[in-house]
Amino acid sequence: MGLSNDLTIACTETNRASIKRIFLSPSCDITSMTVSGSDMSFTAVTIDSTANVWYEYEAEFETKDLNIEGAAENGTATFTNTVNFKVLGLDKTKLQRLQDIVDSRKITAVIETANSSGTYNKAFVVGWDSILEKDAYATANVNAVIEANLDGDNSATVTLTAKHAELVRELVGTIESNSSSTVNFGS
Repeated sequence: MGLSNDLTIACTETNRASIKRIFLSPSCDITSMTVSGSDMSFTAVTIDSTANVWYEYEAEFETKDLNIEGAAENGTATFTNTVNFKVLGLDKTKLQRLQDIVDSRKITAVIETANSSGTYNKAFVVGWDSILEKDAYATANVNAVIEANLDGDNSATVTLTAKHAELVRELVGTIESNSSSTVNFGS
Protein backbone atom coordinates (compact mmCIF):
# COMPACT_ATOMS: atom_id res chain seq x y z
CA MET A 1 0.00 0.00 0.00
CA GLY A 2 1.24 3.45 -0.75
CA LEU A 3 0.34 6.67 -2.46
CA SER A 4 -2.51 6.06 -4.89
CA ASN A 5 -4.51 9.27 -5.33
CA ASP A 6 -4.65 13.04 -4.90
CA LEU A 7 -6.05 14.96 -1.93
CA THR A 8 -7.89 18.06 -3.13
CA ILE A 9 -9.85 20.58 -1.08
CA ALA A 10 -12.93 22.27 -2.55
CA CYS A 11 -13.35 26.05 -2.22
CA THR A 12 -16.58 25.49 -0.30
CA GLU A 13 -15.12 22.89 2.08
CA THR A 14 -16.06 23.54 5.71
CA ASN A 15 -13.57 22.95 8.47
CA ARG A 16 -16.00 23.71 11.29
CA ALA A 17 -15.03 22.03 14.50
CA SER A 18 -17.35 21.06 17.36
CA ILE A 19 -18.51 17.76 18.71
CA LYS A 20 -22.27 17.48 19.13
CA ARG A 21 -22.76 14.15 20.88
CA ILE A 22 -20.73 11.23 22.20
CA PHE A 23 -22.13 7.70 22.12
CA LEU A 24 -20.46 4.91 24.12
CA SER A 25 -20.77 1.13 24.08
CA PRO A 26 -18.78 -1.60 25.78
CA SER A 27 -16.42 -2.92 23.09
CA CYS A 28 -17.27 -6.51 24.03
CA ASP A 29 -20.93 -5.89 23.02
CA ILE A 30 -19.87 -5.10 19.45
CA THR A 31 -19.64 -8.12 17.17
CA SER A 32 -18.25 -6.37 14.10
CA MET A 33 -17.92 -3.19 12.08
CA THR A 34 -18.14 -3.38 8.31
CA VAL A 35 -15.16 -1.71 6.64
CA SER A 36 -15.68 0.21 3.41
CA GLY A 37 -13.32 -1.07 0.75
CA SER A 38 -12.83 2.32 -0.88
CA ASP A 39 -12.37 4.84 1.93
CA MET A 40 -11.70 5.30 5.63
CA SER A 41 -15.19 4.44 6.86
CA PHE A 42 -17.26 1.86 8.63
CA THR A 43 -20.64 1.31 6.96
CA ALA A 44 -22.33 -0.87 9.58
CA VAL A 45 -22.03 -1.76 13.27
CA THR A 46 -23.27 -5.10 14.58
CA ILE A 47 -24.15 -5.35 18.28
CA ASP A 48 -24.41 -8.89 19.73
CA SER A 49 -27.93 -8.40 21.18
CA THR A 50 -30.89 -6.11 20.65
CA ALA A 51 -30.71 -5.33 24.37
CA ASN A 52 -27.26 -3.79 23.87
CA VAL A 53 -27.33 -0.23 22.58
CA TRP A 54 -25.18 2.89 22.50
CA TYR A 55 -25.43 5.29 25.44
CA GLU A 56 -25.35 9.03 24.85
CA TYR A 57 -23.16 11.17 27.09
CA GLU A 58 -23.93 14.87 27.04
CA ALA A 59 -21.31 17.42 27.98
CA GLU A 60 -20.76 21.15 27.96
CA PHE A 61 -20.68 22.66 24.46
CA GLU A 62 -17.06 23.73 24.10
CA THR A 63 -15.47 21.09 26.33
CA LYS A 64 -15.57 18.12 23.94
CA ASP A 65 -12.63 17.27 21.72
CA LEU A 66 -10.99 14.43 19.82
CA ASN A 67 -7.21 14.48 19.49
CA ILE A 68 -5.32 12.08 17.22
CA GLU A 69 -1.58 11.76 17.76
CA GLY A 70 0.52 9.63 15.45
CA ALA A 71 3.85 8.00 16.16
CA ALA A 72 6.19 5.83 14.12
CA GLU A 73 8.32 3.36 16.04
CA ASN A 74 10.39 0.74 14.23
CA GLY A 75 8.71 1.70 10.95
CA THR A 76 5.16 1.07 12.18
CA ALA A 77 2.63 3.86 12.55
CA THR A 78 0.33 3.88 15.59
CA PHE A 79 -2.22 6.43 16.71
CA THR A 80 -3.28 7.48 20.19
CA ASN A 81 -6.82 8.83 20.10
CA THR A 82 -8.03 10.88 23.05
CA VAL A 83 -11.61 12.04 23.61
CA ASN A 84 -12.24 14.61 26.36
CA PHE A 85 -15.54 15.95 27.65
CA LYS A 86 -16.68 17.87 30.71
CA VAL A 87 -19.78 17.21 32.83
CA LEU A 88 -20.95 20.08 35.04
CA GLY A 89 -22.90 19.99 38.31
CA LEU A 90 -21.84 16.75 39.96
CA ASP A 91 -24.54 14.78 41.73
CA LYS A 92 -25.14 11.13 42.58
CA THR A 93 -26.74 10.29 39.19
CA LYS A 94 -23.95 11.87 37.13
CA LEU A 95 -21.30 10.28 39.34
CA GLN A 96 -22.92 6.85 38.82
CA ARG A 97 -22.93 7.29 35.00
CA LEU A 98 -19.26 8.31 35.18
CA GLN A 99 -18.47 5.30 37.38
CA ASP A 100 -20.23 3.12 34.76
CA ILE A 101 -17.76 4.35 32.12
CA VAL A 102 -14.76 3.60 34.34
CA ASP A 103 -16.15 0.16 35.27
CA SER A 104 -16.71 -0.77 31.60
CA ARG A 105 -12.94 -0.71 31.10
CA LYS A 106 -13.14 -1.39 27.32
CA ILE A 107 -15.17 1.17 25.42
CA THR A 108 -15.90 2.08 21.82
CA ALA A 109 -17.07 5.63 21.12
CA VAL A 110 -18.90 7.24 18.21
CA ILE A 111 -18.09 10.95 18.11
CA GLU A 112 -20.74 12.97 16.24
CA THR A 113 -19.52 16.30 14.82
CA ALA A 114 -21.42 19.42 13.75
CA ASN A 115 -20.35 18.88 10.12
CA SER A 116 -22.67 17.15 7.69
CA SER A 117 -21.85 15.38 4.47
CA GLY A 118 -25.34 15.76 3.07
CA THR A 119 -28.33 14.70 5.16
CA TYR A 120 -26.62 13.53 8.37
CA ASN A 121 -23.75 14.69 10.56
CA LYS A 122 -20.32 13.11 10.26
CA ALA A 123 -19.17 10.82 13.07
CA PHE A 124 -15.87 9.13 13.88
CA VAL A 125 -15.17 5.85 15.68
CA VAL A 126 -12.67 5.69 18.55
CA GLY A 127 -11.91 2.38 20.26
CA TRP A 128 -12.25 0.11 17.20
CA ASP A 129 -10.22 -0.10 14.01
CA SER A 130 -10.13 -2.46 11.04
CA ILE A 131 -6.82 -4.02 12.10
CA LEU A 132 -7.12 -4.46 15.87
CA GLU A 133 -10.95 -4.41 15.90
CA LYS A 134 -12.17 -4.48 19.54
CA ASP A 135 -8.58 -4.65 20.83
CA ALA A 136 -8.31 -0.95 19.90
CA TYR A 137 -10.71 -0.23 22.78
CA ALA A 138 -10.66 2.98 24.79
CA THR A 139 -10.21 3.18 28.54
CA ALA A 140 -11.70 5.93 30.69
CA ASN A 141 -10.27 8.21 33.32
CA VAL A 142 -12.31 10.75 35.29
CA ASN A 143 -10.94 13.83 37.08
CA ALA A 144 -13.37 15.82 39.22
CA VAL A 145 -13.17 19.11 41.07
CA ILE A 146 -15.44 21.10 43.35
CA GLU A 147 -13.82 24.45 44.05
CA ALA A 148 -14.18 26.34 47.32
CA ASN A 149 -15.57 29.63 45.98
CA LEU A 150 -19.25 30.06 45.00
CA ASP A 151 -18.46 30.79 41.35
CA GLY A 152 -15.90 27.97 41.17
CA ASP A 153 -15.86 24.84 39.09
CA ASN A 154 -18.06 21.87 39.97
CA SER A 155 -17.35 19.34 37.24
CA ALA A 156 -15.79 16.13 36.07
CA THR A 157 -13.58 15.78 33.00
CA VAL A 158 -13.75 12.40 31.27
CA THR A 159 -10.80 11.26 29.15
CA LEU A 160 -11.12 8.24 26.86
CA THR A 161 -7.83 6.97 25.42
CA ALA A 162 -7.49 4.38 22.65
CA LYS A 163 -4.49 3.04 20.75
CA HIS A 164 -5.21 2.37 17.05
CA ALA A 165 -3.18 0.77 14.29
CA GLU A 166 -4.76 3.21 11.81
CA LEU A 167 -6.36 6.65 11.76
CA VAL A 168 -9.94 6.91 13.02
CA ARG A 169 -12.63 5.95 10.52
CA GLU A 170 -15.82 7.82 9.75
CA LEU A 171 -19.07 5.97 10.52
CA VAL A 172 -21.44 6.13 7.55
CA GLY A 173 -24.39 4.21 8.90
CA THR A 174 -26.65 3.93 11.95
CA ILE A 175 -26.52 3.00 15.60
CA GLU A 176 -29.31 2.30 18.10
CA SER A 177 -29.13 4.77 20.97
CA ASN A 178 -30.68 4.25 24.38
CA SER A 179 -32.06 7.82 24.41
CA SER A 180 -32.36 8.77 20.71
CA SER A 181 -33.53 5.52 19.02
CA THR A 182 -31.89 5.14 15.59
CA VAL A 183 -29.16 7.69 14.89
CA ASN A 184 -27.90 8.17 11.32
CA PHE A 185 -24.42 9.37 10.36
CA GLY A 186 -22.77 10.28 7.08
CA SER A 187 -24.37 10.99 3.73
